[in-house]
Amino acid sequence: MFLDSVGIIIRKNSLSPHKIVILDKIQGKIECVASTPSLSTGALITYTLKQQQSTHFVSDSTLLYIPLSLAQTDMLFFHHVLELIYYFTQVGNCAKDTFNLLAFLYTADHSAMNITFKKLFLLQLLMSMGTIPELAEMHTDSIIYMSTIDIKKINCITTAHEKELDRWLWCCIWQHPYVNEFKTVHFLSENRTL
Repeated sequence: MFLDSVGIIIRKNSLSPHKIVILDKIQGKIECVASTPSLSTGALITYTLKQQQSTHFVSDSTLLYIPLSLAQTDMLFFHHVLELIYYFTQVGNCAKDTFNLLAFLYTADHSAMNITFKKLFLLQLLMSMGTIPELAEMHTDSIIYMSTIDIKKINCITTAHEKELDRWLWCCIWQHPYVNEFKTVHFLSENRTL
């Protein structure tokens, strides 16, 4: 039993309000059964986690934070981030860096986030989950540089870098075996650098 676990609800089951997927700060991605109908997707919660055989049960959940300003600023981006975490992490995968990046996003000034910031965030998010394109030509010095810079220093990103970043992000998405199930991939197509 894990008392006072902290996690973010990344997906709810449309058929059962009690089945949820949580990105837990310690346990990583876990599929759970909640004792009460779950809060909204994206909610940061504390809870007690109990495992019985292969099933995790969540009880005594308490809402800590709902990123309403992020959702109001760019709902599509917010859901794209949650969808990427859902599809690119494995159950039981300890995703501390991914959790910390998502927590950073929750505390960032949402009104100051431009599209370059969001793309850099996606680059760092995908890399934190161990996702890189299979194509060798996508492994460039520019991508390595952008994956390691402080995300707040986006003014050093050129249009050429951003175009390369667009290609890298698309390559990651399209190599996923369940890409046809993604509902938010149009975030990337609507925000391509011309």
